[in-house]
This record gives sequence, structure tokens and C-alpha cells, in this order.
Amino acid sequence: MSLKKCPECKGQISTQATACPHCGYPLLPHKQSTSKRGRPKKSDKQSLMRLPNGYGTIKTLTGNRRQPFAAMVNPKLTLNEDTGKSYYIYDFLGSFSEKIDAYKAIMRYKENPYDLKNDLTVKELYDAWLPKYISDNNLDDNRRKSYDAAFKYCGPAYNIKVVDFLPPIIEEHIKNAYKIGERGSEAGRKIAATYIIKGNIKALYNLLFDYAVFRRIVTENYARTFTINTNKGNVQKSREGRPYTKDELAILWDNSGDIFIDMTIVQCYSGWRPGEVITLAVNNIDLENRTYTGGVKTINGINRTVPIHPKVLPIIHKYYHEAIDIGRPMLFGRTQKFHGSYRYIENSFRNSLLKKESELGILGHVLHDGRHTFSTFAKEYGVDEYARKKFMGHSIKDLTDRVYTHMDIEWFRTEIEKIL
Repeated sequence: MSLKKCPECKGQISTQATACPHCGYPLLPHKQSTSKRGRPKKSDKQSLMRLPNGYGTIKTLTGNRRQPFAAMVNPKLTLNEDTGKSYYIYDFLGSFSEKIDAYKAIMRYKENPYDLKNDLTVKELYDAWLPKYISDNNLDDNRRKSYDAAFKYCGPAYNIKVVDFLPPIIEEHIKNAYKIGERGSEAGRKIAATYIIKGNIKALYNLLFDYAVFRRIVTENYARTFTINTNKGNVQKSREGRPYTKDELAILWDNSGDIFIDMTIVQCYSGWRPGEVITLAVNNIDLENRTYTGGVKTINGINRTVPIHPKVLPIIHKYYHEAIDIGRPMLFGRTQKFHGSYRYIENSFRNSLLKKESELGILGHVLHDGRHTFSTFAKEYGVDEYARKKFMGHSIKDLTDRVYTHMDIEWFRTEIEKIL
């Protein structure tokens, strides 16, 4: 007897085997040297599709069907109390046009079993998805609160079954989204979602249906089959970024000590995005080697290390020691918890900064302008292009630079310190 490899699991099996003993994969019958006369027995054909014990069964459905083979899984022995006889009941996995496809579907299911319940409501799906998504992506409580805030506008969809929540229905719900006010003068009133909130709801449904596809509740992401317009009427497009002038930057330096101005100054000498500078973790500040590590949004931006420019080192020192003293996990933040968190959200950063700048006579800027300032200064002072993109978390298009260029932190420090 000789051996061969199973085409499915690559295990060693006999050349005479009709099914792999390791994974159950059906094999063509071994050709005997002496042929038997007559038609093959029905049992010989069935043995080719024999499933391992406990896997399930394949049933042939009656009638003229395009998919006559039903894959059944999770056998449960049940007693008929009237007759005293026992029988198996199964969960329906799916129907298939070919028996081999039903067989493979059962084998795949047993490798990675999943919940076959497909009558989950949108609310039940959200309750199952949220803690898993927060945990898997190591997100903080503020992100959870932002998802909860968006989902409050989805009340009319809570009890709709996920399988019935089709693209036109989702789109209609987003367009007419509202919530019932809970506090003050809004209590009991219907509050329509703004265009920004509608965009947040659409993004939330995108993630929810990604999870529904993962759970095999649906076969495609219904929410990603359409887009919505999140601009109200003909709202003027937001302006392009504008760097701070050197005179404006000098005014900011003169008023250093205000946390929102200090965060903006740090942006001007590092390239951090607004959302990155407010989430810089104390644990990622290395004062000895004068670097900080952070970043969000893109694969090139996440966990990037940037040398601390000498001009902003005193600012970093100040807020680092402040954070250590009060137990704040992030570099920049409140000195006392607000709603259980030290962190500022971007809206707080934006409103407080623009108010302060207006008082100083600096007008027309937005949060990203510190980042625009850094990029402009880097270009002006001759910072290497590869280093500039690395600092800002942008992708490197050139193959040689992207794959084969590896510079140490001191080289990057030399480049960033070209900015005066």
C-alpha cells in the first residue's frame, strides 16, 4: 500500500482511501486491478460524501430545485415521547446546487463555527458589536460615547431585523434620522439629525454591517452600497489650510502657557494632526531620547515616532510632569476629570483655540493650520522630503524610499531641527 497527500489538508493518506481520515475530504475511489461486474452499489457512491461523526448531514430536497442539496449541521438527538424513538434535529446551514458544495460548506463551518441565528434586530446587533469593536481596537470610552450618541438617532430602526434592513430602508432612515430629547427644553421633543450627525450614522452603519457580514447574518454590507450627501444644500466648501505667518506664530509664543495655544505650537513643530496631539499618551513620551510616539487615521500615521523639536521641549516637559502628578494618561488634557475623563475632544480644542486667537487678533484659522504650518516650514527650511512625509504620517510613493530606505532617529532629529 502506498501513500499520497490529501488535496485538502495535505496529510498523508492511503491511495486506497475514499475519504481523508484527517479532514474527511472525499476522494475518487481507488481503481482496482480487477473490475467488478455490474453497477456500483448506492452505498459505494454515498461513502464518497460521508461526513465525520457529529458534523451533520446532507439532505436531498424534493421537487425540481436549482439547489437541491441542503447542508445540515449541529445534530441534536431528540426523543419522541409518543413513540419512544429518538431522532436527530439539525440547524440549516444552506442549500447548494452540487452535493460537493454542501459537503465543503459543512467542513468550513466546523472549522470555524458561528451563530446561525439570523433574526437579530439592529439593536441586538449593535449591542453585540460595540463592546467587541471597542475591545479589539483598544478604543477609549470617548469613542464608545460617540457611537452611542449617533445610535440614539437610530431609534426607529432598533427593532428591524438586520436581514430585512435593506439599502433603501437604511438610506431613508439616515435621511430622516432623529432622536427624542432627554434634557432641559429639548426633553420629549423630536430632534432632527444634523448633516454631520447623518454622516456619523452612515459611518456607524458601515461598521455594523461589516460585523453582520462577519457573523454571516448577511452576505454583503448593505450600508456600503450607497453614499449620502452630508453637505447642507450648497454649503460653501471648507477652505484649504492656511499656515500661520511668522508674526502670528510670534503672538502664539508670547501667549504660551494657555494649553490650547501650546498644543497648536507643538503642532507647528511636529506635524501632529489635531486628533493626534490631544491623544498623545504620557507613556509614549520619551524625555531621555527626546521623542514622542503617536498617530491615528492611516497605516502610515499610526504609531510614528517624531523627535521633539528643541523649541517645544519645555512645553512637553511642563505638561508631562503635570500629567504624571495628577495621573492623567494623556500629555495634554484637563487638570480635573470632566464626565469621567481628562481628555479634551476636538470641539473643545477648536472652540477654545479660536476664541483665544480672536482675542489676540488672529483670525481665519482652523485646527489643522498648525500642521499646515509645520509642512510649510519644513519645505521652506529644506527638510528632506522623505523625512517631512514620515513626520506627517503620509505615504511614501517612491519604491526605493518606501521599501529600502531605513534612517535612524538621529537623522530625523537633524532634519526636524532645520526648522528655526
